[in-house]
Amino acid sequence: MQVVRRIPDRPLLLEPGFPYGEDLLQYIWASRLFDHHALRTTDGRELEVVKPGRIQRNSGPDLLDAQVRVDGQLWAGTVEVHLRSSEWNAHGHQFDPAYENVVLHVVYEHDAEVRTAQGRLLPTVELLPRVSSESIALHHGLMRDQGFVACASKLDRVDKARLSPWLERVLVERLERKTIEVEKLYRQLDNDAAGTLYHVLARAFGLKVNAEPFGMLAHALPLRTVQKYHDDALRTEALLFGQAGLLQVDFVDEYPRELQREHALLSKLHQLRPAPVAAWKFGRMRPVNFPTIRIAQLAQVLMRSQGTLADLLHADRVGEIHRLLDVTASDYWNTHYQFDVPSAPKPKHLGRAGADHIIINAIVPVLFALGRIRGDQALADRAMDLLEQLPPESNAILSAWERLGLKADTAARGQALLELKNTYCSARRCLSCAIGNQLLRASVQGTNDR
Repeated sequence: MQVVRRIPDRPLLLEPGFPYGEDLLQYIWASRLFDHHALRTTDGRELEVVKPGRIQRNSGPDLLDAQVRVDGQLWAGTVEVHLRSSEWNAHGHQFDPAYENVVLHVVYEHDAEVRTAQGRLLPTVELLPRVSSESIALHHGLMRDQGFVACASKLDRVDKARLSPWLERVLVERLERKTIEVEKLYRQLDNDAAGTLYHVLARAFGLKVNAEPFGMLAHALPLRTVQKYHDDALRTEALLFGQAGLLQVDFVDEYPRELQREHALLSKLHQLRPAPVAAWKFGRMRPVNFPTIRIAQLAQVLMRSQGTLADLLHADRVGEIHRLLDVTASDYWNTHYQFDVPSAPKPKHLGRAGADHIIINAIVPVLFALGRIRGDQALADRAMDLLEQLPPESNAILSAWERLGLKADTAARGQALLELKNTYCSARRCLSCAIGNQLLRASVQGTNDR
C-alpha cells in the first residue's frame, strides 16, 4: 500500500497568485531541476528517470515520450503532473482511457492514492522535498514583477552569449506568426503573390492606426483594377481615394472635384463599392501620417511598380527596394494634408524611415510566407537577410530594452525584441523563455552549490 504523507500547507504554494500552477512543476520536471539523489516512488520503489518527457499543451497527459525505470523495470509512455495527487481524481483522469498510458504521476505534494481507468495503481513521485525553494520564489517574483519586463533587475545574471540563438528563434516565431495571416490572405486571393503583397503593403501604409481601413481599401479596390491605370496618376488616385470613401463630400478645390468625376466613371465601369469613410482616423497623429498623404504615396508606389509590385519581391538588396519606394505624393499634396485645407508648402516624401517600415512590415512577411508556402527556403532566407540589412525601428519598447542593456543593432534584432516583449514578457511566459530558463536553472545551481 502507498504511504500518503500529509504535510502542512505551504503559504507559497497556496498563494492565490502562485504562478502558472502545475506549469511550473512541469517545467521543473522536464528540465530535471530537482534533487535526483536516491529517487523513489511514494511507495518506496527505486526510480530512475531515463527521459522525463517533453511538455505538450494539447489535451491528454502533460508530457509525451517519457521513459522511467521503476525497480529496474523500464516503462515508456506519458507523464502527468499535478500539484497534489488528489487532482488526478478531481480532473476525472481515473475514468479517461487517454491516461492509461501514464507511466508516472509527478506531484508536488502526495495526498492520495490514485488509479487508472483499468484500476492500475499509479507510480507517483513527490517533488516537494526535492525542489529548490529559491527557484519557486524566483518564479513567483517574476510573475509578480510590475516592471517593463519581469526579469529587468536580473538581466545582468544572464549569459549574453546565449541570447543571440534565442532571439533568432524568437524572430522566426514572429515571422511564422505573421505567415499565418499572410497565407490565409494568399489562399483567399487564389494564390496571387502580387495581390497578397498589395493587401499587406496597403496595411503597412496605414501604420498601426489605419491598418484596418487600408486593408478595407485593398479589398474594395482589387489590384487588377489598379493595374489598368498604372500609367495615369489622376485615375490611380481617383480609384484609391474614391474607394477609400474620401470623395463623398462637396469640395471647393478643383483637384478633388476632378477626382470625384473620374471615380464616378471608373466605379460605374468596374462596379466598385467604396469602403466606409467612418473607419479612417486623423486624430492625434502627425499630419504627414494622415491617411490622405499615405494614400497619395501608395498611389505613387503602385505607379512606379507598374501595378505589378513584382520588383519589390524580387529585389535582393535593401537599396533596390529603397529606390522603388522613394516616392513623393502628387503636386496637390505639396500644399495640403487634407482636401480643401491649404498648408505651408512641403513635398510629402515617403522618406527612408517610412520605406523601412514598409519593408519590415510588408515585404519581409510576404517573402517569408511565400518561402514557407512554396517550400522555397531561398525566399525565407532573403526575408531574414533584408532585416539584417536594415536599422531597427524607433519605438518605446526598443528604447526600454536598450536601457536594460539589450540594444537592437539591426531590424532583425529589433523585431526579435519586440516579439520577446509582446509574446513572452507581457504574457509572463518566463517558463518558455530562454532567459527565464537560465535564471531558474541558475537558482537551482546556486542552491546545490551551498
